[in-house]
Amino acid sequence: MRLKIEKVACFFILLGIFSLFISPSKSFLLATEEVMNVNEIVPGMKGYGKTVFTGDRVDIFDVEVLGILRNWDAKSNMILIKMSGGPLERSGIISGMSGSPVYIDNRLIGSVAYGWSFSKDAIAGVTPINEMKSALLNIQAQEDSVLPATGDWELSSTPQNAFTNLFTASSTPQETMSQASNNIRLTPILSPLVISGVDGDVLQRMRPFFTTYGLYPVQGGSYVSPQNKGEKGKLVPGSSVAAILIKGDLNAAVVGTVTYIEGDTVLAFGHPFLQTGNTDIPMASAYVYTILSSQSNSVKMASPLEVVGRISQDRRAGIAGTFGEMPHMIPCRIEVEGSQKLKYDFEIVDNKLLTPSFVLMAAQSAVLSTEKKLGEKSVSIILSTQIEGRETPVVIKNVFYELDQTWFSLNHIIQPFAMIINNQFQKVRVKRIDLKIKAFDGRKTAYIESIRVDKKQVDPGDKLQVDVRLKPVNGESFYQTVTMQIPEDTMPGSTLNVTACDATYGQALNMGRSAGKYLPTNFEQLLHYTENMEKNNNLMVRVLLPKKGITYKGEGFPSLPSSMLSIMSFSNQSGIGPLFDEIITRIPTAYVLSGNQSIPISVK
Repeated sequence: MRLKIEKVACFFILLGIFSLFISPSKSFLLATEEVMNVNEIVPGMKGYGKTVFTGDRVDIFDVEVLGILRNWDAKSNMILIKMSGGPLERSGIISGMSGSPVYIDNRLIGSVAYGWSFSKDAIAGVTPINEMKSALLNIQAQEDSVLPATGDWELSSTPQNAFTNLFTASSTPQETMSQASNNIRLTPILSPLVISGVDGDVLQRMRPFFTTYGLYPVQGGSYVSPQNKGEKGKLVPGSSVAAILIKGDLNAAVVGTVTYIEGDTVLAFGHPFLQTGNTDIPMASAYVYTILSSQSNSVKMASPLEVVGRISQDRRAGIAGTFGEMPHMIPCRIEVEGSQKLKYDFEIVDNKLLTPSFVLMAAQSAVLSTEKKLGEKSVSIILSTQIEGRETPVVIKNVFYELDQTWFSLNHIIQPFAMIINNQFQKVRVKRIDLKIKAFDGRKTAYIESIRVDKKQVDPGDKLQVDVRLKPVNGESFYQTVTMQIPEDTMPGSTLNVTACDATYGQALNMGRSAGKYLPTNFEQLLHYTENMEKNNNLMVRVLLPKKGITYKGEGFPSLPSSMLSIMSFSNQSGIGPLFDEIITRIPTAYVLSGNQSIPISVK
């Protein structure tokens, strides 16, 4: 009887060992995962971790505890481990391992999340599982009764500056450490940002922006269509998981590893993605083609499979997602017309920082795929944005001349869009983005040579004829005639200044003469400002008229009583300025204009 019991026991032990190596993920999912507290862990303990090295099969690697870094960051502990087994001997820490669960005595201790660059050994920092659960599960439970967030995150700097510095971001934390050996510290393991359908030069230009946020951009293939969705789409601890940022003709996704699953909630990464707090990003399973080993940074070459839910939390301890919930993504279409005519249809993540950045990346790639990099060309761009709650789309458009690929034109259009979705007045939910780009070979520019008027003295109410002499490049000069109506209430004896100018000079005059009108104090003013930016092909003829009154917070007050006008003119409050009336006529031309000319006239 005793022999029979021992044989049965041996059978179950062998069965457990066999299931560990054949299908470790499934064997441990049979029972509720137990966790181990940091206080129970001591140096020298050995265990194992789970991650995907190839395909979608969860593999096992060996782990040895080196120590505990207590309070290494504010209110946070770190378990220091050495990893071995599989490709880790030659690759070191691999980008994409973030979130790999680590076990001791079959109890979960946390997720692989931190490391050092250029390390010969695969030494990593593990975020304790209890810290992940307390930081993510509690917040997730509170958010279950709230509608999905839309990337509700305020930038630390102004939207304009954040976007203007898109290509001037610093290097990654790991790269920075390699430049300063006395600044070695634990940093989050880089997460591979797998991008397909994007020009390599554009990706290189975007690299500083991505790496600043701990993303390692790599060119990959399109999404894999799973043959068996039931198995391929399933996430378990150790599985590869992807946060999808773009999906369609262009694709971009960040790949990491699942740490823990409780009910319909998935915890992963072990460190923040962007640390945006509430977020709304598609969560997908992923397939790993291979491990690309490198002295600087080894990386998983992977592609997303199918969307299985949404990521709703992005916090310091990791990310949290929910099975079954579908996120809001913004439909986007880019049309490029030039030597070829192409259309790109895709969906893009709804995020205040990432949305304009990815639209810019997609637009640059679309232009490069159809047009030459160097040489003269004229470009017309129209960006149409449909915003929830508004019947008509917001339209931003302009024309440009470029000698080489400076990208000034696309930046000039995308930047106002970034200002709108990052505005301080109200939340904006974008429903659709359409971008149309027309490129023409050759130079269609002209400059303003001179102006003349038909009379030097005018009466109030007179008509004034202004002839502007334009000189196209490689063309003959010609006159553009503009008729201006002098207002009846123009002050007799005053001197008027007549100016013909381009958009750049005109915008400077706007800010200098009536700055309050161009500093929005509400959302409608912001939209009006962005939609009515001066167009580069418009000839502007302006007559400045001094008026009695003031501007206050962007609004003009020409009919104030004299006593109130005197008080407000000497007010110590901001937002108050002198009031000028101005007659402005804009004449569209076939050229991108430059230059300015002025002439004074007097009122009888």
